[in-house]
Amino acid sequence: MPRNDSLVIRRVVTFVVAICALAACSSEPSVTTGTDPLPAASTVATTPPPIPSGRSCSNPSPSTQAEHGLEVRGVMRGDGDLWALFDGAATLRSGTPITTYWRISGNGALRITLVDASGRIERVTGVAPGVPPYEWAPPGEPWKSVITFPQPGCWRIYVQRGSLDGEVWVQAS
Repeated sequence: MPRNDSLVIRRVVTFVVAICALAACSSEPSVTTGTDPLPAASTVATTPPPIPSGRSCSNPSPSTQAEHGLEVRGVMRGDGDLWALFDGAATLRSGTPITTYWRISGNGALRITLVDASGRIERVTGVAPGVPPYEWAPPGEPWKSVITFPQPGCWRIYVQRGSLDGEVWVQAS
């Protein structure tokens, strides 16, 4: 009888190890590799460096009204993909939290910084791996944030993920 008990225990342990291994092979970024464990500990003190994209307040990033909101294509320094989907928004309004889904290249945590036309800097916190509750599949890994533009005007959304960085230029009313 003790022999059967050890066989059962070995099978249970093997099963648990297999489940853990499968969970680790997920195609989405994991919380341990993706989120900022201390979001308030790393503040932005200076204006992020410019990305040579030709985008500005007079030439915002290309946007399309998609089925689930405003889709904006950003640009990355060097190779990489950057897309933002402002969930349910036809236009971007200041003072209103907007759930924003991202598809972005790179590795590690995603950091997002808002910069207004005068250079005022706002750090976006609560950024985490996440997919929308519907199909949205531009290239890059899926992330989710909530963005609130403090006031109307032109906003540069600067993003960093690992050694890659990029930007999206938008207008908020």
